[in-house]
Amino acid sequence: MPFISEESILELKRSIDIQEVVSSYFPLKRSGANYKACCPFHEEKTPSFNVHPEKQIFKCFGCQKGGDAISFVMEIENVDYPEAIKMLAQKCGVTLKYEGGRGPVAGKEEIYRANEWAVKLFRKLLEKKPEAGEARKYLAGRGVDDASAETFQLGFSMDSWDFLLSRAHREGFSDKTLLEAGLVLKRESGGCYDRFRGRLMFPIFDVRGRAIGFGARTLKDEEPKYINTPETAVFSKGRNLYGFHWIREEIRESRTLYIVEGYLDVILPYQGGIKGMVATLGTALTRDHLRLLRRYVDKVVLVFDGDEAGKKASERGMDLLLSENVDLFVAELPPKQDPADCVVGSGAGDLRKRLENPTEIFAFLLKRLASRVDMSTPGGKTRVIEEVLGKVMHSPDEVKREILLQQLAATFQIETKTLRDWVNRRAKGNTPAEPVPEPEEIPGPVEEASRQLLGMLLAEPAHAITVKGIFPVEQFPDAISKKIAAKLFELSEQGEVRVGDVMTALEKKEERAFLADLAMRDLPKGSLEDQIKGCLDTLAHHRYLVDRKKNRKESDPDEYLRKVQDSRRARPVDHGLLPGR
Repeated sequence: MPFISEESILELKRSIDIQEVVSSYFPLKRSGANYKACCPFHEEKTPSFNVHPEKQIFKCFGCQKGGDAISFVMEIENVDYPEAIKMLAQKCGVTLKYEGGRGPVAGKEEIYRANEWAVKLFRKLLEKKPEAGEARKYLAGRGVDDASAETFQLGFSMDSWDFLLSRAHREGFSDKTLLEAGLVLKRESGGCYDRFRGRLMFPIFDVRGRAIGFGARTLKDEEPKYINTPETAVFSKGRNLYGFHWIREEIRESRTLYIVEGYLDVILPYQGGIKGMVATLGTALTRDHLRLLRRYVDKVVLVFDGDEAGKKASERGMDLLLSENVDLFVAELPPKQDPADCVVGSGAGDLRKRLENPTEIFAFLLKRLASRVDMSTPGGKTRVIEEVLGKVMHSPDEVKREILLQQLAATFQIETKTLRDWVNRRAKGNTPAEPVPEPEEIPGPVEEASRQLLGMLLAEPAHAITVKGIFPVEQFPDAISKKIAAKLFELSEQGEVRVGDVMTALEKKEERAFLADLAMRDLPKGSLEDQIKGCLDTLAHHRYLVDRKKNRKESDPDEYLRKVQDSRRARPVDHGLLPGR
């Protein structure tokens, strides 16, 4: 299997700027020589996410995530190391070289390639084949024009058991790849057959515009009306949203997203000039959806159908969204209408007005509850208050929670303290006692000495060669320190040390975060040479104890330390580094 060459990775690291990479996802604020922001990987109010342009690393001192630009993309895009490299290479125009083959044509890449091919096949069938007449008629009847069909790459699947399968074989796709892409199904008697037959095809793309699956609508009176690509290595209904990649750049400024239910609820408003809409893929909103959305937006507007089912869907989405730190609104539609109906019936102007004037979640929720409860009685009011409080208490933002409590108190003319006490009692009663967290492990003097030493060498790599002669890699006290020291010493002998190049040797997230922590440390005050000497003495003493435990040859630690220091003085490579000789 081909893999990306180390030469390409180093070229990429020297071509990217971590500040530009991070700021393409969310704004950064300058803080001295560095930049800060609230961490995208956990909830916080005070920024603890730091970007260090000079060292090309990031570090969050809240959740402890850290690393270089590649590590950042891996975390925020939820992709593996090779995929993050490809994304960054595409962004900065670096051509990747592969070893062991011509390029990445295995695993996920082959599934993407099969899906891209299927998109083009289905598209051509919709445009050219007489059998697709019913599909073209359906689209025209719903108001979808040819330009929108082309933009969204709508297609048609032939009503045949092996139309796609036979042509895919001619293109060199194996049954294994087609099965893994969800394009075919396996016969019990052996072989495969087409999954999608005689249906209008809606290609589904990920945020990068890669084809990952399909939604398929029947053109007959049959159930199910829609079928989707099954869960695959590249497609998950709970992680992807239809239409997101078309509006990804457009919502960066508005930071507002509209969530609808169906494919045409995205396509027809887009055709009418209303952008910023995405659709769920036949599933309720999930935390993975929110993890995706929080990178791009601060405000979410639910735009479900105007019937009772649509309103209930809004309430279900509400519970999840209230648990996240986003501003939540609901755009109410006329009864028995969805966004697509609004555009076709009343024109885009009416829908745009409704989107521009959504109802804040608190007001919508009160209105919904009041329609089901007799608000003229104390019991009815109590039921409404308790149901609203039950939702509000799940908001992680204390300020937002307090504001909602104040709004509820003002609406029903109750003291805010009364409601706050209710929430506190309910939280204690419903939430199991959290186990007392174990105290954070504090590194011992040996581990801390090795960390301080590595941190100083990363900042002042000119001392690395000398230190290597005194304290070789194998004497560092733990595996990760050994790995970092080995790469650091190797690069120092080549004449240049970059934190990003050292990062290349580390495979695990925890290791990259460890290195980022070392690189972000401030240099100790006073003489750097004195500090290095102190760390080396601590580590040498530790080495004595290890040797003594193994073979009991030395009896006096001070005598052993003197021998180490005498040996250090005798080394010509040590000349000029450590004082007091």
